[in-house]
Amino acid sequence: MTYRHFLFPLAPKQALDAAFHQALHVANQVQARVTLLTVIEELAELADLSRYSVSTLSLLENATRECQKLLDQHVQQLQSQYPDIDFHTQVVTGVPYVEIIKSASQLQVDMIVIDAHRVHKESACQWGTSTRHLMRESEVPIWALHQQQETPKLDNILVSMDVTHVDNTALNEKLLQYAYEFALINEARLSLCHAWELESEGYLREWSRCSDLEIAVIAQQLRDVREDRLAQLMADYSRNRVPMQMIMLEGSAKTVLPEYINNHDIDLVIMGSLSRTGIAGFVMGNTAEFMLDKIQCSVLTLKPDRFRSPLLGDQG
Repeated sequence: MTYRHFLFPLAPKQALDAAFHQALHVANQVQARVTLLTVIEELAELADLSRYSVSTLSLLENATRECQKLLDQHVQQLQSQYPDIDFHTQVVTGVPYVEIIKSASQLQVDMIVIDAHRVHKESACQWGTSTRHLMRESEVPIWALHQQQETPKLDNILVSMDVTHVDNTALNEKLLQYAYEFALINEARLSLCHAWELESEGYLREWSRCSDLEIAVIAQQLRDVREDRLAQLMADYSRNRVPMQMIMLEGSAKTVLPEYINNHDIDLVIMGSLSRTGIAGFVMGNTAEFMLDKIQCSVLTLKPDRFRSPLLGDQG
């Protein structure tokens, strides 16, 4: 099994609402370990205030104690509902997304589960930003919960595959492995989806003077190549217990993917998160980040195996 330890970051006093039960259901199915983590944001001004008021010295200690108490209460409530989960708790101080990434590395977790379903403006600012930082800079897969559902079961899972270049094969195989396991656990349907377009059409018309017919032929050839690559990935799962289908969408991924997802009752989207810029620290595939605000379901993002978080430095 690919995932055996989940990290659930919770803001101080954050409730475990219905969205979290998607991930808790999966964790219980695979008898995983779940660590509930709260990061107390350490304010720089507290150090100055402590010089003038003794009461501020115990402020952080009291906050830590209260957060630990709330996490313990969560565990007590969840243990009877999810008896096959091994629950743990942790409270740390610092910058939330930084401490989440560090804790994930120290605890050797397999997935970070964060609530991206935002209601209040205050939490939208904090957790919207934290989610994006995590998706950009974490080596660990990020499951951004985005929809509160009546049932935690995932019925329709879509994995977005970028088969534009053969260089993406390793990441695509990793995506499909995760997607297949999710589908198997939830007895869900799995769609392998690729959004494609002839991006060079304008150049072909203006510089090569290609006719409409020539461009149509080139576009069809391009589509056939991409579809063949998708079929090759799917071939490894020809004898499986999961209903699978291939979907080819023509158009910009930022347009056609959200439209398809929102119109087909997709419960979870799994996609790669990588950048072609090569700039350290900016590693978020902008299509994945764009998805958070355009679709009404959860998003799970994975990095290539070679990716190393800039926040963890050289770990050899």
